[in-house]
Amino acid sequence: MTEADRKTPATRRTASRTKKPDAQTFDPACLRFSEMLAYGLGASGRLWLDAVRGGVDRDEDGLAERAAARVNERDLRRQKNIEAIFSLAMTMLKDNAEPDGHVDPDWSVRFIEAAADCGDRAGQEMWAALLVLEAEESGSVPPVTFRVMSMLNRSMIRWVAILAKFRINNFLVRLSDEFFGERELTGDCILLLEEYGLLRTNRDLSKVFSSQKQDCFSTNLLYADKVVRISHDDPGADLTLPCYRLSEAGTALTRAAGRLSRVEADLDYLLEIVKLVEVQGYTVAQADILSRTSETIVSKHSPFCELRTLKR
Repeated sequence: MTEADRKTPATRRTASRTKKPDAQTFDPACLRFSEMLAYGLGASGRLWLDAVRGGVDRDEDGLAERAAARVNERDLRRQKNIEAIFSLAMTMLKDNAEPDGHVDPDWSVRFIEAAADCGDRAGQEMWAALLVLEAEESGSVPPVTFRVMSMLNRSMIRWVAILAKFRINNFLVRLSDEFFGERELTGDCILLLEEYGLLRTNRDLSKVFSSQKQDCFSTNLLYADKVVRISHDDPGADLTLPCYRLSEAGTALTRAAGRLSRVEADLDYLLEIVKLVEVQGYTVAQADILSRTSETIVSKHSPFCELRTLKR
C-alpha cells in the first residue's frame, strides 16, 4: 500500500484545502485588483506584483528603478491623453469663428494638468469641448470647472448631458419631481449633482426677471434653439420663477455637453413653463434661433408665435 493509499479521506480533504492555488485560479476580484494596480504602477509594477504573488520578497530590490519606470510611464500616458483631447478639440472648432478675449497662459497650464489624467473617451470629449468653449470665448470656463470635471465618471457625465437639455443660461426652471424623475433627474440625482458641485445647494432659490421694455413687461429667455418671450401688460410686473441654479462649473459643463450633442428644446418642458407663468397672468411666445453672435446674443430668429395651454 502506498503512502497516498494510507491517507484517510479526511486527511486527503485537508490536504486539498491547503493546497496553494496557482495563478490561473484567482477569482475575478483578484484579477480586477491586479489590473487596477498594474495600471497605476505600470509594467514594472506588474512584475513586482507577480513576484509578490509568487512569494518572492522584493522589498527594496529595484525600488528606485520601479519608481522611475512608473513615473516615465505615467508621463507618457498623460501626454497621450492630452494629445487625444487636443485632437478631439480641433474637430469641434467652428469654421470662421471669431474668438473673443485673450489667451490666459495660466488657464492653459492648469487645464493640461487637470485633463492629462483622463484616459476615458467620454471624459476626453468633455475636456475637449471645454477647451473649445474657452478658445472661442476667454473666461467662459472658470478654472473651478477642472476640479469638478476631474471627479466625474461616465454616469455623472451622462447626467450632465441630461441637465443640458433643460438649461436656460445658468439655471433650470424647477418643475415637479415627477416631471424631472421621468427624465432620470430624480431627487437623489439632484442631491448628487449638488454634492458634486454642479448645482447650487440652496433648494429654495428662485430667479426674478425685470422687464426689458418701458411700456409693458417683456423679457426673453434663451433656451436651446428657442427664444422664449414672456410678456405682461403691466410694466411694473416682476416675473419670478422657481429654479435649480447651476454653479459656475455646472454652467460650463452643461454648455460643453450641449456642444457635444446639439440640444433641441424639450417641448414638454416648454409647455410646463407656459403653465407656470400663465397662472401669473403672463403670455408666452417663442421663436426659433437661426444664428447667434454669442451664448447670450441672438443675431437672427424666426417670427414669434404665441404659446398657450389648453384650459381644462
